[in-house]
Amino acid sequence: MGNTVMTTFLQYLVDSLLYQQTGNDVFDEIVYWSSFICEILAAIGVVILILKNEPVRKRQRPLDRLIFWECVMVFCENLLQISLVPLSYVEDRWADYAFFAAWTINEVLYLLIILQWLVCVDYCIYGSSDHLKRHYRKAVIPIVVIAILDMFHTVLYSLSSYGGDQIIAWDRLGQDVLHVLKLMLEAGYILTAVYVVRSHSKQSREPVFLRLGAFIIPFVFGALFRFYDASFAGFGIILTYAAIKRRDKYIDHKTGLYNPAYLDRICRYWDKKDYKDGSALFMSAAGHADDLSRILGNIRIPGSFNICMGEGKFVLITGFLRKSALKMAEETIMEDARENNVPFEPEILQMRRDRDETMAEFGVRIKETCRGS
Repeated sequence: MGNTVMTTFLQYLVDSLLYQQTGNDVFDEIVYWSSFICEILAAIGVVILILKNEPVRKRQRPLDRLIFWECVMVFCENLLQISLVPLSYVEDRWADYAFFAAWTINEVLYLLIILQWLVCVDYCIYGSSDHLKRHYRKAVIPIVVIAILDMFHTVLYSLSSYGGDQIIAWDRLGQDVLHVLKLMLEAGYILTAVYVVRSHSKQSREPVFLRLGAFIIPFVFGALFRFYDASFAGFGIILTYAAIKRRDKYIDHKTGLYNPAYLDRICRYWDKKDYKDGSALFMSAAGHADDLSRILGNIRIPGSFNICMGEGKFVLITGFLRKSALKMAEETIMEDARENNVPFEPEILQMRRDRDETMAEFGVRIKETCRGS
């Protein structure tokens, strides 16, 4: 009895992966209508996310723009998925064409959503547009290929409706192959996101803001249970933004750098982890605060964090750099300042943590330097 139940469940899972009905009318109806309700809730959810979060509505930061367009794509995808319900009940040739055209757009849109979500996660961690261009400039090519194959399959399906058994067999084979290719591509994007987050966690001394379980699980479920993929994409983006907002309270939204509250947070975290080293660069540039913040925003040194202390004062705090490397960072900042449209000379002071000094005490010393400068 137990083996029969398990076999049935696995068969249902395989059918869901291939976007096929199970043959159990009651089960299929439950899946059908529950997915319809979830899609409505997901569409409403992303609209609420935009309306309730001013940074997303204004789209001033690159990350907010990524999130905004992700929400728009999720809304459109769920709207398309909802439109499939009435089309599936109409027995008409043109309704069939409309159904599969919408389905094709929906499937390609879902792949683009997962790719965009991966880009959001990567940008949230590394904060570099150049990094995104280097790593994901060709990531959309497989989606384009699958879109072409999907359109070809739609034509094949229309022929199979009026063709012989051979065309029908090819249509079924093509459908299964396409679903497997899409599943592999989705899994590739999801695994890349897992790798990006875990790799960053190992290399960085930053407190963990992006918890994998919070935002990975909906996309995994979306890949496994295809009838719910559109709604899971919506829930996944909502959870991802909730995770991003945990770090947002430590961001100075004018410069995009961390704010003074983050200095306290990072010092407490490093004391908790019992890190023994620590150093900082204190910087200021009268009349050129915006230029200096832009330069610091483009500098990404592993294990270091750029903090805007207010009033045109900035701190680069790090737990990894040796004295020679800190000097190199200082020279890089000075060189970029001299090559600015309006060249300037920032004031830079190296600060080293004393051997018997806690990070909290070092943080207090940094603040006193900022106030006294």
